[in-house]
Amino acid sequence: MIEVSRDFKQAVYAPIRKTAAKVIFEILDNAAYADAVISANSEAKISKKGQLVNKVRNMTHKYATFEQDYFKLDGSFRIPPPPGEDDSELGWWSGDLCGADGVFAVPQVVTFTFDEPHDSMGLTIHFDALTNEHATDFDIIAYSAGDTLIASETVRGNNANVYVWVRGLDAYEKIEIIIRKWAKPFRRARIVEIDFGVFQVYEGDKLIKVNLIEQMNVVGDTLPANEIKFTIDNSDKNFNILNPIGFYRFLKERQELTMGIGIEIEENVFEYVTTKGYYLTDWQSDEGALTTTFTARNIFELLEKEYLQSGAFEKLYDLAEDILIKAGVTYFKIDEKLKEIPTKGFLEKITFRKALQCIGIASKSAIYQNRDGVLIIKPFVILDESTSYIYFAGPDMFTGMTTPTVYSGYDMLNITFDNVYSEPQIKLDKLIQSLVMTVYVSGVKEEHTFMNTDVKEGASMKCDNPLINSVGHAADIAQWIIDESNLRALYQVNWRQNPALECGDIVIIEDSFGTEKQSRITKQEFEFAGYLSGKTETKGGV
Repeated sequence: MIEVSRDFKQAVYAPIRKTAAKVIFEILDNAAYADAVISANSEAKISKKGQLVNKVRNMTHKYATFEQDYFKLDGSFRIPPPPGEDDSELGWWSGDLCGADGVFAVPQVVTFTFDEPHDSMGLTIHFDALTNEHATDFDIIAYSAGDTLIASETVRGNNANVYVWVRGLDAYEKIEIIIRKWAKPFRRARIVEIDFGVFQVYEGDKLIKVNLIEQMNVVGDTLPANEIKFTIDNSDKNFNILNPIGFYRFLKERQELTMGIGIEIEENVFEYVTTKGYYLTDWQSDEGALTTTFTARNIFELLEKEYLQSGAFEKLYDLAEDILIKAGVTYFKIDEKLKEIPTKGFLEKITFRKALQCIGIASKSAIYQNRDGVLIIKPFVILDESTSYIYFAGPDMFTGMTTPTVYSGYDMLNITFDNVYSEPQIKLDKLIQSLVMTVYVSGVKEEHTFMNTDVKEGASMKCDNPLINSVGHAADIAQWIIDESNLRALYQVNWRQNPALECGDIVIIEDSFGTEKQSRITKQEFEFAGYLSGKTETKGGV
């Protein structure tokens, strides 16, 4: 469950509540980031101009330098790290300082050159937001091949830490940013990030509706991709195909989206739960309705290319890391327990997506993308009597008794009749009677059958995973799959929804019989069209 404030917990299940949603759409030319070569006419020793295109838009800290009246002794500044010592985010710092009037004697120039032509709907410049400093006077110039001028922007009197230049730029191969004056005297110019394009925020009347689907499938054949679908008001025709100055021609697959669902915690103040790491896959303009609908899915949708293992790996951790790096996954976290599991790896070609699912089953792990856009590989604990949100605080120092304590989000994990639109539906999934495991031993396939001793009648299932290389490993995985299949109660509830709940959370869904069975969330659907509602599916014991 996402950590939220106490006010959020009180407001989300209140009889009367107000909700909101917003989508932040990065209409960027992603290829330009990797293609950019950066140069500057001056640069400080602590500067890291290569970070200008890494999509990190704030410095890690305020960094102390001997610029006049800059380094405050209030504990908010850090000593800059030595060059190349760590990955702290600094961006580009000019070597020269401006004068008493903020003007640079020699204008500071940062130049981006590209091997290939690129197209974007303008440019976004991120100055130093942490210290609230920025260039006031600067120029932006875009060139095509042969230094032919495409467009330019002369900015005077800027007072924003983030400057957005909205202008269709087609086939540019060079961009210059010329800083002439800074907001404060005796300062270095500082740019943290350059985005090749613009950010569009859709909320309120501009956001007609938005739908988010999150899923978790631990023992299935594939990794499901989460999906965001949202519809915006296109009455300004920005996304019409024929609009020569619109955004449509700059839409590209893999442009990133962030979505937030907010709960009003006091009048006109909303606390948002944000989900990141979704990439544009489809878009369509409806001319009659004056709306445009976009579809985006998470990282799993982008992992259908073939993975070819190079070299030998002895542990699943190293194999998983190699897969994620070669797949281009930037943010991931692999549980250390995978370092204890031996492997022979893959002998044949396999897609990145399928390879990750094989690792998940071979390590008894859940593989999912969290709300921060980080791909997680984490051992999956089967739900049983000992799995709950009740923790034991240890012996009391006076009585010696062990005291149970309830997780502070207990009320959040109860889905009661007060918040449902109709009584939850419950059905029983098929039981597995026999499980055929394929074991890969020295390149030879062997099949071994394992029985569910608690079941007299049921389905037969087969698991063919090239990472299972011993009968002992197969037996362990088979028991894990059988135990998970024995949790056959499938719940579905149509209710007001709670954006703090995630797939994998253990909840109690109220029913007419007062059984209060625990179950684990396997699918979440959030629907916002002026108000929040949705569906939750869970899996648990009978």
